[in-house]
Amino acid sequence: MNILCLVAIILLGYFGQDFISNVGSSSTQAPFPFNESYAIIVLTGGLVFGHSEYVTKPIRKDVVISNGKILSLMDPSRTLAFIKSMQTSQLSILPISVQEQYIIPGLIDVHVHAIGGGGEQGPYSRTPESRLSELIQGGLTTVVGLLGTDGVSRSLSALLQKMKGLEREGLSTWMWTGSYRIPIVTLTSSFEQDLILIDKVLGAGELALSDHRSSWPSKSELLQLISDARVGGMLSGKLGVIHFHLGSGASKIDLLWQILNETTIPIQHMYLTHMSSRGDALIEEAKKWIRAGGMCDFTADSDVLNETETVETLNKFRTEKLPLKQITLSSDAYGSFPEFDSTGRLVSYGMGLPDSGFKTIQKLVLKYSWQLEEAIQFQTINPAIYLKLPGKGLVAKDYDADILVLNKTDLSIRYALSKGQFLKTPTWVKHGMFEK
Repeated sequence: MNILCLVAIILLGYFGQDFISNVGSSSTQAPFPFNESYAIIVLTGGLVFGHSEYVTKPIRKDVVISNGKILSLMDPSRTLAFIKSMQTSQLSILPISVQEQYIIPGLIDVHVHAIGGGGEQGPYSRTPESRLSELIQGGLTTVVGLLGTDGVSRSLSALLQKMKGLEREGLSTWMWTGSYRIPIVTLTSSFEQDLILIDKVLGAGELALSDHRSSWPSKSELLQLISDARVGGMLSGKLGVIHFHLGSGASKIDLLWQILNETTIPIQHMYLTHMSSRGDALIEEAKKWIRAGGMCDFTADSDVLNETETVETLNKFRTEKLPLKQITLSSDAYGSFPEFDSTGRLVSYGMGLPDSGFKTIQKLVLKYSWQLEEAIQFQTINPAIYLKLPGKGLVAKDYDADILVLNKTDLSIRYALSKGQFLKTPTWVKHGMFEK
């Protein structure tokens, strides 16, 4: 490393000035000095949120990163000496001042149509594939991909390859097998084999219930599938989950209640999504489900559609002191947002965006005065613990270095790191190979 490079690194570390130019860097290559490989990266001067499995106050620690992991949350009084000792030992080190900024875990999105979705208006209405830069700008470092309505022209093999590609580009990825309908589509000869033999498969979904696009599965069909999820989860070391898409039909989750009441299958194997955006009746079911120990996923409000249901429901559940640890938040990114009238006629059409979850967190904090440590749990520790995602959900020792650095005033994202790799700086965001 030449002397100019070393001077730039020291200046950046001690003064925190955003003087690094983007000139000469491509959209896939980080600008200097972030394009270098370092033995150690140190984020200094920030306030760390999401450092415990419990919602706790932030702490003032410097974050030491090495080999894609968080090596230490260091007391600031020790950091300068540590940096000097590393420089003396000739280990490459990049100190970055994030003075008075907020350090949080990278966000987890459990519901992303990574190869696109939709098609309810015919072939021309198929939504596009996910774009790496958009996922990053939504604060996402972990993505769980899925199919949706279309399990025919969209394939699980294409989804698996997409998730592998996103992993190669810096994210952590998993996926759901199946689609809306039963019998479910699979990668192998059965759902149980998918779950046991394919590392990226967490379960099956999104399987539609109480929706006019559902195959209206019987109780016995659902019971078999949930039973396979439990046994497949045990044999694979995963939780084993059916991720249920809920529509606004009058049957709601009646079949699932029957299965719970008539069998010994634990509620943890049934993961319900869209629970905050299908009307008051389903919101009441969500309350009952959570009180029974179940997990619910809320779809983030869409700014484009001026939605407010999810924020209102979260505020209501918080006021009623429901256990918020049993709620996750997802974007439904790249999925279609069709609206139908009472006769089933399509009246409007839109698409989910990957930043909607992060915008919901911002809104909870900036508009409704939630503490940041409380608002981030829905896309950090809650899904990480529930889905048993190793190394995810916390800024803590030995966890993956999946980190967002936020401006303390407007909570905008300044830096994003995934497994210790820079995906965003104040002047640059990483793009996929074929993005412009």
